[in-house]
Amino acid sequence: MKDAVYARLRLTEPGPGAIHFPRRLDADYFRQLTAERVVTRFERGRPIRSWQPKRDGERNEGLDTFVYAHAALHGLISMGLRLNEEVEGVGIRAAAPARDAKGVIRSAWMK
Repeated sequence: MKDAVYARLRLTEPGPGAIHFPRRLDADYFRQLTAERVVTRFERGRPIRSWQPKRDGERNEGLDTFVYAHAALHGLISMGLRLNEEVEGVGIRAAAPARDAKGVIRSAWMK
């Protein structure tokens, strides 16, 4: 999963596959997000890849939580969650709220 995240971080143009970050994130978050690198060592002639910190004591919580969230999303998708369909459905329901007798607007979203 870290390979997939790093591949998406390398994309320079916005659009499908690119990761879009909110402006509120600071430099420390991006240091954490890029705190590791792949190290390949050979054991009995076979390559073994592992992710290692770039610097000793470097915090990597930003990367770990991003990877966990990415893996959780793919798990949900593999179980049938279709986010695009969910978003389209929310947009339709939110566009036509119903009014009750007291004039309170009730959202159909929770129904």
